[in-house]
Amino acid sequence: MLTTSGKTFLAIGALALFVGVALGYQTLSALGIAFLIAVVIARLWIVRRPRVSATRVVKPERVRSGREARSNLTITNQGRRRTSGGVALEAFGQTRLAIDLPSLEPGESVVISTDLPTDRRGVFRVGPLDVTRADPFGLMRSGEPDEGLATLYVHPVIHEVEPFPSGLARDLDGPDSGEALDGGVTFHSLREYVRGDDLRLIHWRSSARSNKLMVRHNIDSHQPRSLVVLDTRATVHTADGFEDAVRAAASLAAASVSRNFDFRLITTEGLELNQMMPAATIMDRLAQVGLSLGGSLDGVFDELMADLGGVSLTLLTGATSAEELGFLNRFRNRFDVITVGQFVAGRDDWERGIADGILLTASSSEEFARAWNRTTR
Repeated sequence: MLTTSGKTFLAIGALALFVGVALGYQTLSALGIAFLIAVVIARLWIVRRPRVSATRVVKPERVRSGREARSNLTITNQGRRRTSGGVALEAFGQTRLAIDLPSLEPGESVVISTDLPTDRRGVFRVGPLDVTRADPFGLMRSGEPDEGLATLYVHPVIHEVEPFPSGLARDLDGPDSGEALDGGVTFHSLREYVRGDDLRLIHWRSSARSNKLMVRHNIDSHQPRSLVVLDTRATVHTADGFEDAVRAAASLAAASVSRNFDFRLITTEGLELNQMMPAATIMDRLAQVGLSLGGSLDGVFDELMADLGGVSLTLLTGATSAEELGFLNRFRNRFDVITVGQFVAGRDDWERGIADGILLTASSSEEFARAWNRTTR
């Protein structure tokens, strides 16, 4: 396959030869022939195209940002001649990683281990491997990329945080509605016996009056519950500030999951995560989340009016106006504690935004985690 330089050589050679012959300039014709001969030599040089196959295993497939991940490539010479070795290019997301290939005998295989960059959060496609043979002048290349692909999930960094900030609970017994979990020791109501119920829960006096077996319906009324809103609007975040907000959201979600606490995490773009999902799935989704051009806090808060409420409401945002933060006042009676994490320094308009709330202004996710933990004590 002709490279850009090869196409240029071919065009110049053809034009010089045509003009030289048409006008009778032998020097120009000779120059055109020289350019064309260079292209022909390049084509002959790459006739022995490499015939190798590549398979890869990425370990681990999921890694926290900054930790080690490796791609183990198995390269096999499928040709009948020894390969000359050289440099191949391994695709990693939108970038290319240089891989040094040794010379291989026919049928010989080699495993090459490569460190993968994990400094950026995201989901990255690993592969294909582009093994090519090029002439010394870079006019032509031969070879085809392999078809084997792998995926690396780079999860956001997680900081050690407490799941909820401090605050007095409105009801020490917790919720006793139908949304509460079955089980526990808190009596909720009587209901008719269903096969499989614990016989120790039968309420004999009520059963005698109704001529039906009645059992006590107990619930687990103490359900710490948090709601986290991650603002993904590009208009309020810098690139670094948004990464800090994602790390803060991941830290709060991980803290709730590790303690089996009920939580709900939503973004202004429409993504929703909760404790019913596997922890790996939650982090996979947070690895993919990015800045968006749409969405609004007002729209999110309108949808949240139907939410059950709970212990904690946390908004993770950037340079959001005091007017938008004022929308949080509608939830003052539905959550014990309302917290805003703003990843931008120097704001002084919180007093005009919301009453009875906690503002954590931080320049990094580490600073946010420290401030959050101080608040929980």
